[in-house]
Amino acid sequence: MLSAPLRGTNGHQLIGIGAVQKATAGAGVASARDSTWVLLNPAAIDDLELRLDVSVEMFAPERSIEPEGPDLPALGGQPLANRDAGRSEDTSIFWIPSIGAAIPTADGTFGVGWYGVCGMGVDYHYPRTTIPGFSGQYYDYRTEYAVSKLALAYARPVGGGLTLGIALNLDMAQFRSDMLTSAFTQTKGDFERDTAFGAGFQLGFVQHLGCVAVGGTYISRQWFQEFDRYDDLLGGPLDLPQMVQLGVSWRVHPKLELLTDYKYINWSGVPALGEEPHEGGFGWDDQHVIKVGAVWTVTPRCRLSTGYSYGRSPIDEQIVFANALFPAIVEHHATLGVSFDLTEHSSVHFTYMHAFENTLEDSGKGDMYSQAGAGTEITLVEDTFTLQYSFRF
Repeated sequence: MLSAPLRGTNGHQLIGIGAVQKATAGAGVASARDSTWVLLNPAAIDDLELRLDVSVEMFAPERSIEPEGPDLPALGGQPLANRDAGRSEDTSIFWIPSIGAAIPTADGTFGVGWYGVCGMGVDYHYPRTTIPGFSGQYYDYRTEYAVSKLALAYARPVGGGLTLGIALNLDMAQFRSDMLTSAFTQTKGDFERDTAFGAGFQLGFVQHLGCVAVGGTYISRQWFQEFDRYDDLLGGPLDLPQMVQLGVSWRVHPKLELLTDYKYINWSGVPALGEEPHEGGFGWDDQHVIKVGAVWTVTPRCRLSTGYSYGRSPIDEQIVFANALFPAIVEHHATLGVSFDLTEHSSVHFTYMHAFENTLEDSGKGDMYSQAGAGTEITLVEDTFTLQYSFRF
């Protein structure tokens, strides 16, 4: 269930896990509010009580493609882009669960969580290219990729308001596709699901300075096995990139906390994603993401949260056609959440996120895929609704 396909926001990664973290658009690396900070910053979980958090997210992306491109002499004067398909849309809804816990001890705090963290994919009505029609087959219109992560963390205060943390990440990814390969044949995977396992680590710190806290985390590259079924399509394993996130939290008033974070995602460091399409990758650029958030305690039992995240799409106008079945292009996200304490020990949380519509058109100025798909448009807009239950022991 945790491997259900997700649709990306910061690239193919969710901007936050669970209702509480997502309510501030993933900002708050210096200020933990629930056990999902096992993933955001393992050092921050030392500020938590013994607790369990369970959430489910309804993810409702709308993506579309409209293939365009010139006639090509190599194809007998026919286009590679399936212009006759017109505009195709996919509005499938997906469910994303998560569960995590923080366990304080006399010597520090342990954390554990299992989360769906990233993914992408589409299921359009018509092929992106004309090649399937030439062969009398039907492919090159579906992809599905999803990653779940098990995180085991430990945080320990070292004095002077400084806490350090470390986490081990164990990952599972699933992939399937019927895309056209660089040899202009259907991938031998033939939309059969393949599974790969991976691992990595995470380091973090939090420094408390009165009403201000400064935090940061480094997430290593997550090294994966290759998808053997799709070695004719992918230019190597689909590792997750290394990331850095730094932030400040400021409690300006006992009832108001402001958050500001910066996040760097090194997509170009993963060959299967960063290399140019004609070299077997997808041509993704690194991302620099800005996140801001606020948490307001309205009453002793009710809190409102809001956030905003911006990161320029890792896909630019020269690689649109090559990424038409991986349209991870949204840039602006706004969130609003509410938390309510049912009892002294239990709370419910609800968050709504909207990722504003973004459309990219292939400029035709890139490699052979760009030139063949000049004018192709892809569009993505997302809405999510997340419900979470927390119990503090």
